[in-house]
Amino acid sequence: MNGKNHIDNDRLEAYIIKTYIEGEIQEEKEVSDEYIMIEQHLGECDECSQKAHELLKEIKAISNWSVYEDNQVLLKLKVYEALISLEKATENPRVKKRLSKWVKDFKGQAGGTFKLMMEMVSAGRRKTTKMIIEGFEKLNTKSSILFDYGVELAPTRGGTNEIVVNFNQLKAENTATPLKINLDKKNRSLFIEFEAKKEKKLPMAVLLPVKASMSPVLQFPVYNEKQQKWEITFKDIGEGEYYFLFEPGYMV
Repeated sequence: MNGKNHIDNDRLEAYIIKTYIEGEIQEEKEVSDEYIMIEQHLGECDECSQKAHELLKEIKAISNWSVYEDNQVLLKLKVYEALISLEKATENPRVKKRLSKWVKDFKGQAGGTFKLMMEMVSAGRRKTTKMIIEGFEKLNTKSSILFDYGVELAPTRGGTNEIVVNFNQLKAENTATPLKINLDKKNRSLFIEFEAKKEKKLPMAVLLPVKASMSPVLQFPVYNEKQQKWEITFKDIGEGEYYFLFEPGYMV
C-alpha cells in the first residue's frame, strides 16, 4: 500500500471506528496486519491522512448520539453528512436554521423513519417497490411518529375477501393529525398528506439515497388550498434504496 493506492472510505471508516471510537484494539496481539498497513500508509500519505482526520471529526461529532451497536453507526453517519450538506447548500436562512437545529438539538435523529425500495431486485427475482418500517427505532426521537401499513380487502381464489397488507401505503399511529403516505410505483413518486389546518406547523422531510453518488432531497410541506390539506411530494424517484426522514420536534 503506497501513496498511489489510497485507502477507500469503507476501510478507513472501519479502522477509525475500531481504533478511536470503540477502542477495541488495546493490545498488540489484537492489531491485524490490515490495520498495521493502514497506519503505515497514513504516516506516508498526506491525502489519506487528511481524509482520516476529516472522517474522525465527523464520527466524533456523532459518537455521543447513542451507543455504537447493531451497525447503526454508519446509517447515523450518513444522516449526519446529509443534513450538513443540505445546510451548506441552502441559501434560505429559515431552512438553514431548521437544519442546524436538527443536527444540534436532535443529534441527527428523525421524527419518523422508514426505508424505501424503488424497483429493487428482491431475492434475485422480480423487482420490488415498497416501504419498510421495521428496524429504525434507534434512529428516531422519543416522540417520533410511528407508522403502520395500510390494509385492504383482496379477493381469494375461492371468491371470498381477506385482509392483506399494502406495503405501498402508510399511516400514522400516534398522532392527532391524520397522516397518510402513498408510494406510487407507476409514477415513481412519494406522496405525504397531512389533514391539518393552514396555521399548523409541520415537519419537512428528507429522502436520503443509500448510494453515496446520489444526493439527498429536502422537501417542505405545501398547503393545498383546494383540498385544505398539507402535502409533501417527492417526484421522479430513481431506482434504488432510500431512507425517508421526518424532521423531529413537530408534533403532527
